[in-house]
Amino acid sequence: MVLHILLIILKIIGIIIAVLLGLILLLLVILLCVPVRYRMEASMPGEIKESTVRGRVTWLLRLIRIDVSFEEQELKWRVRIAWKSFGSEPKKEVTHGEENTDREETRKEQRVESSSRLSKMEEEPEEEKRTVESSKTLPENVEEIPESTPEKAGRFAKIKCTILKFCDKIKHTVGHAEEKLDSILDKKERIMKELEDPVHRKAFSKVKKEAGKLLKRWMPKVIKGEVQFGFEDPYHTGQALAGLSMIYPLIGGHLLVEPDFERRILKGKVRVRGGFRMMPLVCFLWNLVWCSEIRKTYHDIRKFQL
Repeated sequence: MVLHILLIILKIIGIIIAVLLGLILLLLVILLCVPVRYRMEASMPGEIKESTVRGRVTWLLRLIRIDVSFEEQELKWRVRIAWKSFGSEPKKEVTHGEENTDREETRKEQRVESSSRLSKMEEEPEEEKRTVESSKTLPENVEEIPESTPEKAGRFAKIKCTILKFCDKIKHTVGHAEEKLDSILDKKERIMKELEDPVHRKAFSKVKKEAGKLLKRWMPKVIKGEVQFGFEDPYHTGQALAGLSMIYPLIGGHLLVEPDFERRILKGKVRVRGGFRMMPLVCFLWNLVWCSEIRKTYHDIRKFQL
C-alpha cells in the first residue's frame, strides 16, 4: 500500500516536471522561431524639416508592438504589450479660455513695451545734450605721458621669457611626437605580425563567412524607393555617397540614389519591410564558439598588449 502511494506521488512529480519542461521548450521555440516583423516608410518632400518617417515592429501575432514616428521635427513612440500600452504623451489641446487669456497677456506686454519705448525716445535727446556739454568742458590739448624706462625694460623681459617658454614647449612637443611615432610604428609591426598568422586568417575568414550568411537571412524582403540628396558643400555630398557605396551591393537593385552636388535637397520616398528570427543568430554564435581557430584568436587577442 505504501509503495503504491509512493509510486503515485512519483508519477505526479514526473508529470509536473514533464509539463514544466514542455513549457520551457515551447517558450524556447517561440523565442527562436516566431519572426520579428518590421516595416518603415519615409517621405521626403525636399527639406529635412518637412520629412516624415514612420516605423513599426511587431512580434507574436502583434501581441507586442512598437510604433515610432518622426513628424514635424518631433519624435513620437508607443509600445503595446497585450492590452497595456505606454509611450510619449500627446500634446495638450488648448481650450478657448486659455487662448483668450494668452491673447490678453500678449496685448498687455505689447502696451508695456510701447510705453517703455516712448520713455526711452524722450530720454535720448537729454542724454545727447549732456554728452555734448561734457565734451565741450574737456581740454582741447591733452599731453601724452611718456612711458618710463623701467616699465619698458620689464616689458622686454616678459616678452623674452614668453618666447623662451614657447621654444621649450615646441622642443618638448617635437620630442613627444617622435616618441609616439616610434611606438605607433612598433605597434603596427606587432599587429601586422599577428594578422599574418595563418590561424588568425582562418578565424577572420570564418567570421566573415558566417556574418554574410546571417545578413542574408536578416535582409529585408522589400526595399523600394528613390532618394535624391545633396548638401550645401559638395564635399559632404561626396562623403555621403562614398558611405552609401559600401552598402550599395545590398540595396543597389532596389533603391535608386541620386546625388545633387549643386544644392541642398532631400527628396524621395522609401519603403522597407521584412522580418527576422533569432534562430540564425543562435546558429551563428554556435558555429563561432565551436571553431578552434576563433577560440585561439580570441585568447591571443586577450593576451595581446599594445
